Formats: sequence, structure tokens, C-alpha cells
Amino acid sequence: MKFRADGKKGNSRSLGWFIIILSFAIGGYLMAGDAARLQRIQITYLEGLQTRLRSETVPLKFMVESREGGEIKAKIKLYDLSGRELSSMEKSWPGSALYIDMLLFPVRGDKATGDADSYLAFPYRVFTDKLSAASGSLLFDSYDSGGFPEILAGLSWSPKEEKAIESAFSAARKKAAAGLPAAGEVKGSFGSAVHEVSTLSSFEEGIVYKVVCRVKGGVEIMED
Repeated sequence: MKFRADGKKGNSRSLGWFIIILSFAIGGYLMAGDAARLQRIQITYLEGLQTRLRSETVPLKFMVESREGGEIKAKIKLYDLSGRELSSMEKSWPGSALYIDMLLFPVRGDKATGDADSYLAFPYRVFTDKLSAASGSLLFDSYDSGGFPEILAGLSWSPKEEKAIESAFSAARKKAAAGLPAAGEVKGSFGSAVHEVSTLSSFEEGIVYKVVCRVKGGVEIMED
């Protein structure tokens, strides 16, 4: 009898632990489900951005001012979708060739292949042939306005669209802050290093160049 009584207590304790574990499992499942639903909602609004953005945007312009003493000096300006100047940076970096890294973040995917077919373009960093990308100058702070990337200002976004844009921008910033490639683990995203050898033989001093970003993912440098 004693044995059976202890067994019942043991069974009760086991049943109690089972219920607790099950409740955590159900809670975790519901939390995962909520996260998945939130992600689907955000993706839906991001998908809608493609119809609102122009086929080409110019978030950044720059001019090489000089090359001397083993350094390249340049002025960089950032713009929103309406062409309004947001910020300006004038700085010298070691080296003679300038690299401007644009992060392209996927906002819509092809339902058949799962590949991204539309992108948001975020000016990422500046580096040179003598300064590694990891040690380059980050540009995020130059257009961050309370978590919203001002390069995408200039259109009337709904609060939900703004939230989706902020979510994409935040993901890129967190990867960069952790010292990881900002494109990181986002499916379909990639960092496109745009620099002088990609489209031009060299950047002439005193000439203004613009970085043209296409919503389908292409990036090109041309004279302004």
C-alpha cells in the first residue's frame, strides 16, 4: 500500500511537470506563431513598397576632392526620395580608390522561385583600396531619423509601411553593429560594393557622381 501511495504521488508530480512543460511548449508555439504572423504582415507591407518606389533612386552623391599624401579626400551627400539633401560628409581616407558599399535589402519575392525581385537600397559604408570594408566609415547614422531611414522620406507612407521600413533598416543596423555583414542571414539580400572600377576607369577630381539604385537590384555610378 505504501508503495502504491508513493507511486500515486510520483505520478501526480510527473503529471504536474508534464502539464508545466506542455504549457511552456504551447506558449512557445503560440509565440512562434505570433512572430510568424507578424513577419508575414511586415513582408506584406514591404511587398507593397515596390509599387510606391520609382524604378530608380539616387540616395547618394559624391565628389573626389583630392588625392595626395597617400590619402583620398571626398565629399559625400545623402538625399531622400524627393531630392532633399539630408546630410553631408567631407573626409579623407588612406588610399587612392574610393569604394561606396550599398546594402540592398529584399522587399518582395518571386512566388514561383522564392528569389527576391525588389530591393530597398541603404547606403552602408565607405572604404578604399587601403582601408578594409570592415574598418570603413558607416553611413547609417547620417540618415537615421528615430529609426526611420530618411533616404526613404519624401513619400507619404502609412504608419504600417513606415513600421515595415523601420524593421528592415533595424535588421541591417543590428548586423552591422555586431560586426557582421549587414546582408547577413536575410534571404535574398546582398551587399553590392560599388566602386570606380565597376563602371568607370577612375573618378575624376571635382566631378560630381551619383549612385543610381534600381528597385530591381541594380546599382550604378554615373556623372550627375
